[in-house]
This record gives sequence, C-alpha cells and structure tokens, in this order.
Amino acid sequence: MTVRRLDDNGDIVTRGQQFITGQSEVAQTVLTRLRLFLGEYFRDITDGTPWYEQILGKFTSLSTAEAALRARIANTPGVIRLTSFSADFNIDNRKYSVTAGILTEFGLEEVTLNG
Repeated sequence: MTVRRLDDNGDIVTRGQQFITGQSEVAQTVLTRLRLFLGEYFRDITDGTPWYEQILGKFTSLSTAEAALRARIANTPGVIRLTSFSADFNIDNRKYSVTAGILTEFGLEEVTLNG
C-alpha cells in the first residue's frame, strides 16, 4: 500500500517525494489514526480515537484510556504488535504525549504523538 506523505504540520506534500511506502507509511498511518477523533470521518462515524469519550474527558481510569490508545495502534494495518507503549497525560496544562514502539511488516519503528 502507498499513502500520501504528510509534512510536519500534517499537510499533504505536493512537491518532491509525494508518496511513501514501507515502514514510514505504517508509522504515518498510526499517527493519522491517532489524530482522527471518533465520529469525525463522515463516511464512517464509528471510526476514530475516542479522545473525548474515553481519554481526555472525565474517564474512570487511566488504564481504560491507555487500552483505547493501544487498541487503536495495534489495529492499524501493517502493525504486527506493540513493542513498547507510554502515555503521559498532564491534566493541569491539558497536554498529552503518546509514544509507542511498533513492530511492522517492514521492521521496528517508534511513533510519538504530542498534543
């Protein structure tokens, strides 16, 4: 599978190498899936990361929030399994950070999402 490459701001690259495959493709797909909010995609409102529903809102436990993130990463096409996972939620300044090591069909990759 081939996907359009995104720049550091998340915009589609229109010059130079516009498409990516392999390990970079899987890593970008993981980040894209994490950034998609549940119900945001009009063609499938059941797709997305439950940021408001289970993670950033008033959630019952941190383990439930982490399980939702782990599942979202692990169910990404091309991901074989998670090799490491850490999530840091700072309630005071409303920041989150997710770092995951993943084993893909093409090798090991680490992805980090800050928000």
